[in-house]
Amino acid sequence: MICVVISVAAIAIAAGSIFWSHRTRNRYASQVERLAFYDALTGLPNRLLFMDRAAIAFAQAKRSGQSVAVVFLDIDRFKIVNDSYGHAAGDAVLRSVANRLHDHVREGDTVARIGGDEFTLLMPGIRQADDVVAIVSKLLDVIHIPLTNVNREILVTASMGIAMYANDGLDAETLLKNADAAMYRVKQRGGDNFEMYTPELDAHAREELEIESRLRRAIQREEFELYYQPRVDIYTMRVNAFEALLRWNDPDQGLIMPSEFMRSAEVSGLIIPIGTWVLQTACRQATQWHDEGCSGLTVSVNLSARQFQRPDLARTVHEALRGADLEARFLELEIDESAVMYDAEASVKILESLKAIGVRVLISHFGSGYSSLRYLKRFPIDGLKLERSFLGPNGNKDNRPLATAALSMAKALHLRVTGEGVETEDAAEFLRSQSCDYMQGYLVSEPVPAQDCDKFLN
Repeated sequence: MICVVISVAAIAIAAGSIFWSHRTRNRYASQVERLAFYDALTGLPNRLLFMDRAAIAFAQAKRSGQSVAVVFLDIDRFKIVNDSYGHAAGDAVLRSVANRLHDHVREGDTVARIGGDEFTLLMPGIRQADDVVAIVSKLLDVIHIPLTNVNREILVTASMGIAMYANDGLDAETLLKNADAAMYRVKQRGGDNFEMYTPELDAHAREELEIESRLRRAIQREEFELYYQPRVDIYTMRVNAFEALLRWNDPDQGLIMPSEFMRSAEVSGLIIPIGTWVLQTACRQATQWHDEGCSGLTVSVNLSARQFQRPDLARTVHEALRGADLEARFLELEIDESAVMYDAEASVKILESLKAIGVRVLISHFGSGYSSLRYLKRFPIDGLKLERSFLGPNGNKDNRPLATAALSMAKALHLRVTGEGVETEDAAEFLRSQSCDYMQGYLVSEPVPAQDCDKFLN
């Protein structure tokens, strides 16, 4: 009887072992599949699963006669988040963006993370391009909502490129490449937008690579120079500062304006060495003017968004001043309103570090639509430069009430205001009527080489 009981128990144990072994195998198989086909950070499909679903979608589209959209999405200036707040905050941003994309695409669409801050979207069943535009526009609006789950408020924007099966390619690799090219074009134009792929983008991408290569050579060969545009007191018309403006003196093409190469410099990162050179050269020029008797003259230098967000910015400014033997109070740094508002909390700390050196700080393009009065009151700044579209010859006079409001706000905060882009006496009179402090523009002078500034100084 005992033997029978033991045999039954043994059978039960053996059966249990088989059962748990089967469950364990299933669990491990599920985990392996998860690791193979899904992104560990966001839980989204990875590149491998995206490519598999794309092949199925293309086969179905071929039979149905419908199209499939492939979207390549890249978060704008994501590296700044990692550099400024650490990778934990960066991971939180990636998860938030992933959740928003997943929650706002159509049923049947696929959102994947293929690496870094790059996401791809697969949208089958597209009848016309307008369908994609509507979806992508909605996604941009959703991404715009400030992130608050990262212990601070961060404004995230993204660049998107769109390629369509079968017009722009017949396989996933080709469509991703073309969507990436369209996305890159959006990046060059400032980001926070989308663009459809066109064959011309391939030629444009080659041109951009050529510009980047030439810029690297230009840095090595010191082909850059600075022009200076005077800023005057709006009532006395006396010059109190010069804004340093970059020019590329290419030996083959002559003088090239920043609008033709600055995007490439920003995207490639070459703006960092170029910006450092501008800062050092402008400081040395100011010292030279002081040595020649213009002791109260200030030089103004524009900082790019990428420069402004670098953790070593204050040290770079301090070294430029020390190298030129220039007092900090004679250097002004101009920062675009959009760059300051990208992460207002972080910008306060950056601005405080600059003010601790003793330099003056201006926010340029004020009134372009980004500023929040709540943050503007907290920014340790010295002045504002009014958005030029309010005043230039192509500016709409209907915008003048907006300029009046911006000037009133600045005065209430005890900030000095410069009207930039002043090209007509009418614009100058308007600024005087609003008690503006300074003006700058072609009405006073176009930018000129340093050697031609004597006529203003005398």
